[in-house]
Amino acid sequence: MMLNRSTKLVVISVVIVLLLIFLHYIKVLRPVENLVVGVTKGLLGYGYSISNEVGQKYLTYESKANLVKENEQLKEQLADLLHQKSDFTEQKDENEFLRQQLNFIKEHGFEFEIANIIGQQNLGIKSLLILNKGEKHGIIKGQPVLTSNEIMVGKIFEVERNRSFMLLINDDLSKVAAKVQNDDKTMGIVEGEFGLGLKMKLIPQTEIINEQDIVITSGLEEMVPAGLIIGAIASIEKEPEALFQQASIKSLVNFNKLTLVNIIKQKNEEN
Repeated sequence: MMLNRSTKLVVISVVIVLLLIFLHYIKVLRPVENLVVGVTKGLLGYGYSISNEVGQKYLTYESKANLVKENEQLKEQLADLLHQKSDFTEQKDENEFLRQQLNFIKEHGFEFEIANIIGQQNLGIKSLLILNKGEKHGIIKGQPVLTSNEIMVGKIFEVERNRSFMLLINDDLSKVAAKVQNDDKTMGIVEGEFGLGLKMKLIPQTEIINEQDIVITSGLEEMVPAGLIIGAIASIEKEPEALFQQASIKSLVNFNKLTLVNIIKQKNEEN
């Protein structure tokens, strides 16, 4: 029974196929075939368009995701490089500072203490820089503070056990005994001008000074040795009937960029 039904289905299928082939051959099915092809072609085109659009969107999304990921990786690499460069630059600057100070100390025979500037403190009319060295390091009030190349930038104003406070040379409370490096070794007092500049005052009217002359410490103060550079004369103010003339001094230091300083403690008597 089952065999007869299967045989019938096979025979019917073969007959249908042969009939369709015959009808196709005599072109009776041409209109139907054209309709089926047209519909199928349209559906295939629409399907291809959709799949292409979806693929493009996926590729665009994937590309954007990859770009975002690569961008984050590049940012991290850049941050690492900047950090390494910062560390290298800081170490290079510190090594250069130490090298210059050691050469200076070796030449002049001073005892010294290198300190980091760790903060700033404003107390009324004066502004002080906080150093990380204090009494236990041999720091006392009045000691001169230098940066590289023998340039004086201030004095120790106040001292605690583990830190000290430096008054900048351009503060209006600062006064330094100084002289001009000219033939007459002109003496005077360098005073600060509210953090804006320096003035050398009490210069005798008869002394001849010139712009660009170098101004150094005179050595007339107990803790401040002679020969420390203060700056150069920028301009001269001279009144015909006055007893003294004065000069504006240009420092060779940018006080806003100080990070390391050298505190001169005393002359090494062995030298």
